Amino acid sequence: MGSKQLKVGLRVRDLERSRALYLKCGFKEIPNGEQLDLRYLTFGHTWLILSDLSAHPYHAAEREQATKQGPLGRGFVLTIPSKDIDQSYRLWQDEGLPVTAEPMNVGWASVFFGLDPDGYDVMFEHFHE
Repeated sequence: MGSKQLKVGLRVRDLERSRALYLKCGFKEIPNGEQLDLRYLTFGHTWLILSDLSAHPYHAAEREQATKQGPLGRGFVLTIPSKDIDQSYRLWQDEGLPVTAEPMNVGWASVFFGLDPDGYDVMFEHFHE
């Protein structure tokens, strides 16, 4: 399972908070009782793998040090399709998360940008029909 899907991994400080937030954004969870420091989520055919910043191993000591020193996610943007941009915007506000660009029409879609609990840039987009 999962051998042909695009996967994005995010190291997060609070695994359960991030899991709950992304489930509210429309992701589905793949049950995983074997790896307690990982959460596997999907959106269509794309996987989002959340890993505990402190508990999940790193492939190199210098990458661990750089990641933990932060900031997390500089230059990375996770784009999430939205069926209702206003609803996605309200969710972000209700969660008390920063909005870095208010909802706007960019021609092909309505979008807004925010930061998740770990400071990763997230863009929601709703394509015009």
